[in-house]
Amino acid sequence: MSFLQKLLFSSILAILFAFNAQAAKPTLTVYTYDSFTSDWGPGPKVKEAFEKQCNCTLELVGLEDG
Repeated sequence: MSFLQKLLFSSILAILFAFNAQAAKPTLTVYTYDSFTSDWGPGPKVKEAFEKQCNCTLELVGLEDG
């Protein structure tokens, strides 16, 4: 391969990796009590609003009440 072909190939790979990294949404994991994450608790509404605000994925993990 010539120098220009290597340069073109490297440039295309760099662009593809850059777009792939931007497309991935970050995930925030929050550990909380069970009643917060249940369907009747505030968790689902808070999760939806937070995900809209920060453009990320919020993962709520319910733990036993302490």
